[in-house]
Amino acid sequence: MKIAVLMGGNSAEREVSLHSGEAVVGALQRTGTDVFACDYEGDIRNYLANLLEADVVFMALHGGEGENGTVQRILEEESIVYTGSGPDASALAMDKLASKKLMVENELPTPGWDFFSSSEDFEAFGEKNRNYPLIVKPNGEGSTVGLTIVKSEAKLLPAVQTAEKCNSGILLEEYIPGRELTIGILGEETLPCIEILPSHDHYDYECKYTAGMSNYICPAEMPAALASQLAQSSLAIHNLLSCRHYSRVDFRLTPEDSFFCLEVNTLPGLTDTSLVPKAASIMGISFEDLVLKLCEMALHGK
Repeated sequence: MKIAVLMGGNSAEREVSLHSGEAVVGALQRTGTDVFACDYEGDIRNYLANLLEADVVFMALHGGEGENGTVQRILEEESIVYTGSGPDASALAMDKLASKKLMVENELPTPGWDFFSSSEDFEAFGEKNRNYPLIVKPNGEGSTVGLTIVKSEAKLLPAVQTAEKCNSGILLEEYIPGRELTIGILGEETLPCIEILPSHDHYDYECKYTAGMSNYICPAEMPAALASQLAQSSLAIHNLLSCRHYSRVDFRLTPEDSFFCLEVNTLPGLTDTSLVPKAASIMGISFEDLVLKLCEMALHGK
């Protein structure tokens, strides 16, 4: 089996993507797999000749074209086998507004929100009494890029303007107090729930990708019935969006044990601080085995 690892990209998450890609390449090399890296810098058609030499393309592109379905759609047009979700599921998960609407339609809990296409749209129609704190974030970015926890009305417009820079629309989302949880999906099975304890007031970019900036409890401590409910909901959301191979579903859990889905990540990180590998290791799945399993699922159409 020959594997091409597609990494890098031209999104705000390029650095993380390179780290994920390097980790995947290293893992495959340790297993003796024939692997080569492909540093993507834009327009996937420029890379097709190289990618067609591989049996499987391992998608290590986070954010932008690599996670919103654009690259996946072209790979499918060329009948190139790749890891991760297909173009429609990728686009749906990256579009937070669309995925939240789908969750509500299917009675899956997610924080309340308002959507604005621009800061001008917000200034024209968004003025009303709001409860603070609240979350302001771009509609189409990951890794908390452009996200702000707003604690007063004076900070709201600047946060909206920050989110607007990502050019994907702006979500004003209800802040859910409580615990930060995430559940990985591998195939059709849930991995153990992880509780995230960031050193900042939220799980921001630095806390995600800097060693020592967050602590993790896996499996998260909670009653078995609640853990089962969270696992069932995460798998239901994964399937609702038609994700495949793997994903990660992020939640907030209130002090009253009510949970709310924040978003679904169709290409979760695979760095040395990433969460899916942590949860897989609790199940006895090494990083090398995890990467190989994803390649095999793609190759065999599972």
